[in-house]
Amino acid sequence: MADGDIPYLTEGYLGAQAKFESYGLTNVTHKEPVIRLNTNKVEIVIGMTEKTRFTTKFKRMDPIQEMNNCVFTQNMGSEIHFNIAVSQTGFYKFEIYALPNSQAGPNFINVYNYLVNIKNVDAYVEPYPKQYPLWKQEGCFVFEPMMIQKGCNYPVSFRYYIPHAVDVQIKAGEDWHKMDKREGDIYEGYIDFEKTPYPPGTKVKLNVKFRSNKYDILLEYTL
Repeated sequence: MADGDIPYLTEGYLGAQAKFESYGLTNVTHKEPVIRLNTNKVEIVIGMTEKTRFTTKFKRMDPIQEMNNCVFTQNMGSEIHFNIAVSQTGFYKFEIYALPNSQAGPNFINVYNYLVNIKNVDAYVEPYPKQYPLWKQEGCFVFEPMMIQKGCNYPVSFRYYIPHAVDVQIKAGEDWHKMDKREGDIYEGYIDFEKTPYPPGTKVKLNVKFRSNKYDILLEYTL
C-alpha cells in the first residue's frame, strides 16, 4: 500500500455523520477525518454546546483487533478530549458515539468517524487506567499521570480536576493517600513508589467522595 493510500472504507463512513451538527458538536482539533501521524500518540478534541455523553470504538484494521483500552476520554468544560496511544504502526478506525443529556436515549448514535494512520512509534506507552462511569459523568480531567509504567519504582505526582468532590484519595494497594485541594476543583497528591514499592499487578485507584458517605472509584491504574 502506497504512503498516500488508505484502506477501503464504505462510502460515507469517514467524517461527520447525520447527528454531528444537530447534536451541537464541532471539531476543535483534526477537522479532517484522515489523520496521518509520525508519532503514536494523539489527542482529538470535540466541542459541545450542551452536556453530552460519549462512548467510542477503536479498532486496528490489519489484523483486525479491538483496542478500546488505547483510548482515554475526559471532559473539560465544553470540550471532550479523546487521548489515543498505541504501540504499533498501522491504520486504525476511531468511531465516536454520542447522546445529549437532554435526550432519553437509550442508544448512542455514531456521530463521527476517523481513520488514524500511525507511521512511527516514538513514545513508550502503557494501557490507560480503567475508567469507571462516574469519571465521565462528573466531567473530570487528569493532568497527570495519564499512565503509570509497569514496575514503577519512582515518585509519581497526581493532579486531577474533579468538580463537586468532598474528599479525594489515592489508594495504592491497601494504603490511602489524601489529596490536597487547590483552586478551581484541582486536587494534587504525590506517591514515592521508590520508598514504598508495591508488587507487580498492584491497583492504584482514584477514590472520590461526592455527596454520599462512601468513596466511588473513578480511575484504576495497574502497576
